[in-house]
Amino acid sequence: MVRVAHTSSTSPQTSSSEPVPLTHHAILGLVAPFSERGHQIDLAASDRAQRRLCFKPIQHPDLPSAGESLTETLTLDNPEPEQFRLRRLLSDDAGLSSTLEIEGSDPGELLEQIEAIEVGRQVVAVEGIHIARDYRLQSIAASEQQPAHWRLQLEKAETRVEGVRLRLNAKTGRKMPADVELRAEHDQRLRVPADLFAVLGWEWRPMRALGKRWRGSVRIAAAEPERTPDVEAKLAQAVRHLANTLRSDPGAFHARWQAARWRVAFQRAIPLLIGLSLLGTAPLIQLFSLEDISLVRMFIFHAPPLLMIGIFAMRELPVIEIPPMPRRLIGHEWIIDDSKGRLGQASMRGAEAG
Repeated sequence: MVRVAHTSSTSPQTSSSEPVPLTHHAILGLVAPFSERGHQIDLAASDRAQRRLCFKPIQHPDLPSAGESLTETLTLDNPEPEQFRLRRLLSDDAGLSSTLEIEGSDPGELLEQIEAIEVGRQVVAVEGIHIARDYRLQSIAASEQQPAHWRLQLEKAETRVEGVRLRLNAKTGRKMPADVELRAEHDQRLRVPADLFAVLGWEWRPMRALGKRWRGSVRIAAAEPERTPDVEAKLAQAVRHLANTLRSDPGAFHARWQAARWRVAFQRAIPLLIGLSLLGTAPLIQLFSLEDISLVRMFIFHAPPLLMIGIFAMRELPVIEIPPMPRRLIGHEWIIDDSKGRLGQASMRGAEAG
């Protein structure tokens, strides 16, 4: 008896996950709407194998919002059939860059939506300081309240203030605060008070040192369309405050924000005060005679799990700590160059050895 076994094999074209390179005919069709609006394709920078088209840079001189020239570069990706991703990159002479991304099935429509957003929206100047903001245009389906439209969402932002790099990340999820990070440039060490931004209001959280970085957060609107304007306003507020602080002597920070710093200390102590209050009032329950079927009695005995559920349901987990008392900052510099300090110590040891 002869047994015949049949094994099915997948063709190389089907099993291969590599994208099919763009043909010359396909490129001509894709760049047509861009050419009509004055965008010329840069074949040398494009990657046909990765289905990516790049366009020649365009200069935008003397923008009212940014105050100087910006360079615009468009990139169109076509990873899947009828799926396109268009990105507008703006960069200034100082090295800051901002992106605006949009995805859809029609390259012409994507370009139209990109150009509807002013270039000056991505890079703005506050107190003469450039802020590069990354956005995404998201398609919003029609509803009973409004027709279908595209909504602009801020995702990240970055700026440099007096030798300090500030980064903000708003891609933290719905109802979550935005993350704020500070770091000195050139691998230096930044020395700032923990309540640097917290003095601005209850929405701002204290900063915490993580190596040479400082991280904090700021509470913003829970969802769009209120979220983006709110984070834009708070970012501009933070940049002004950081610039004024770094341009002043560290010793002047306490004198200027003394009342606000005591408020921050109280704010940081609230979780600890609530815990101590619960522990202090627990023995008083014995003074009350409660029936077995009393709702108050049931609530008291189920208070611990209810508190745990309430804590984990909050946007931010509370930090139980004993906050330090506000004091005048010691030192005359915000940024410390550790390399110079190490070199100085090495030279002193060498001199002593000699």
